[in-house]
Amino acid sequence: MARRRRTGSSCLGRFLAAWSVVALWGFALALVLWNLARVYPGDRWLPVRVGNYFAPWLMVGASGALVIALLARRRWLWRAFLVLILIFVVRFWTVLLPRIGDNSAIANASSTSLRVMTFNVHYANEDVAGVTRLILAESPDLIAFQEFTHPFASRLITELAAVYPYTLLDHANWPRLGLISRYPLEALPTPPDAWRTQAARWMTPEGEALVWNVHSSPAIGQRGWERQRQTFRALAREVRAASAPVILLGDLNTTDQAQNYQLLAEHLTDVHRAVGWGLGFTFPGRWRDPALLPLHQVPLIPFLRIDYVFISQHWLPDEIHVVPEGPGSDHLPVVATLRRAL
Repeated sequence: MARRRRTGSSCLGRFLAAWSVVALWGFALALVLWNLARVYPGDRWLPVRVGNYFAPWLMVGASGALVIALLARRRWLWRAFLVLILIFVVRFWTVLLPRIGDNSAIANASSTSLRVMTFNVHYANEDVAGVTRLILAESPDLIAFQEFTHPFASRLITELAAVYPYTLLDHANWPRLGLISRYPLEALPTPPDAWRTQAARWMTPEGEALVWNVHSSPAIGQRGWERQRQTFRALAREVRAASAPVILLGDLNTTDQAQNYQLLAEHLTDVHRAVGWGLGFTFPGRWRDPALLPLHQVPLIPFLRIDYVFISQHWLPDEIHVVPEGPGSDHLPVVATLRRAL
């Protein structure tokens, strides 16, 4: 009597392989639709905004899918992913390639540099000693803080007073903004439609500069996106009207793939895009929300870039880096070195 062939495992393998191909085609179709929707209706549509936040990871996923399609010898599938990856590369190529020094730019810049830092310290932060050590180690000339609560600010200002004697705080109860500097600061009014912003005149050895400290609303929800757009439009209007050199920095709660980001990038230079290398993720460093105990003590890998330093054409960016640890915060600080253009 002939022995019955065992076909269960082979049938299961073919079934899984078929569904894997279907899943890959579905992923490719979703990426195509997302790219088309970025043109219209654009960021007004929630899936587009979510895709913008996670665009670098969609690029990584497309790269993995390309490898699988090549191994499976699915000709049209790997071609589709290759085209999609090329689209991603066009968007990110400026930060994917190593930087090569530009001697002509250095020759046209001041020999004196200024260092600026932005840091969302988190409203529940109590690690004043850690933040103090961080600032003294990085030695910026100006620090822009977001979620700078009154108790934390009072203690930190006292600790840093000998090195950073100039301080400006906004008048909001929460989330508060603050500037600490080696050089004199003068508070300036902000327009009513520039929500959660702080403006100051900064008197440096290189001359006066206009500083904007920004903590924008997240753009996932429709109301938050509209408020963020309103704020960025107001900031763009102020930047266009400014005659002094401008530095705009802070937690913008958006990514460089978003349309709102372009409102600022049309008039200012994103320092990371100009001289940075890599994707520059700044969030989350460590989840800090006390309501989520014990998750707030779990270290996480940053996967979003939402903290920025922007500059006007009066500056030449020299260097920028993300500090690998933000004591007590769910954000990582960003430090940039700038020179005045001659």
